[in-house]
Amino acid sequence: MNFSHVAPSPPQIRVLLDKHREWVESDGKKGEQANLQGANLNRAELQSACLSRANLSEATLSGARLQEADLSWALLQRGKLYQANFRGANLDHADLNGAGLQNANLQGASLREADLAPADLELADLTGADLSGAQLLQANLRGANFKNARAIGADLRRANLQEANLINADLRKANLRGADLRGANLQGANLENANLQSAKLQKADLVKANLTGANLVKAKMQETDLYKVEFQNADLRGADLRKAVGFTTRNLETAITDEKTKIRD
Repeated sequence: MNFSHVAPSPPQIRVLLDKHREWVESDGKKGEQANLQGANLNRAELQSACLSRANLSEATLSGARLQEADLSWALLQRGKLYQANFRGANLDHADLNGAGLQNANLQGASLREADLAPADLELADLTGADLSGAQLLQANLRGANFKNARAIGADLRRANLQEANLINADLRKANLRGADLRGANLQGANLENANLQSAKLQKADLVKANLTGANLVKAKMQETDLYKVEFQNADLRGADLRKAVGFTTRNLETAITDEKTKIRD
């Protein structure tokens, strides 16, 4: 049944989900794969639903309840997912390219290797979420909450993380080249071996952050709080630390600097 731009009734959804679960569990030998492309699922009750490998591209799921749902490998490109509740959901390998996830609840969700480029996650709550290996190139994460989140090896190149909360986030080996982190809170964040080349870190809070081995070449760190930051083997060649606070030149003795590193005016 084609539900494009149509709101399926709760009984229709139950039948569709039962058939899809059978399809998933039989590896495609029984049941029927769910095709909800473009469907109107606004505020749908889909808690714990099995939607692995389902087609939900361009579907409207604004305000939908998808707590603990299995959406691994699902197609959600360009989906309207505003304020949807994905708390504890499995979105590993899901295709969320261009999806609108503003104000979405993704607390504790698993988004490993998910494609979120360039999704809109402004003000989304990703507390404790796992985005390891996720694709977030040019994603909008302004004001998002990444507290205690994991994004090991994630691609965050040129992402907008202005005013984001990244307290205690695990960003080891993440690619943040050219990312905008102005005003972001990175207290206690682990950025070991992360790529922050040319990143904008003005007025960011990096208190007690781990920047061991990080690439900060040409990073902009004016007025950044660098109190008790670990700079062991960090590459600060060409970085601009003018008006940065909370550190002394002694803190940079184990970092890599050059004549283009700007420390004082």
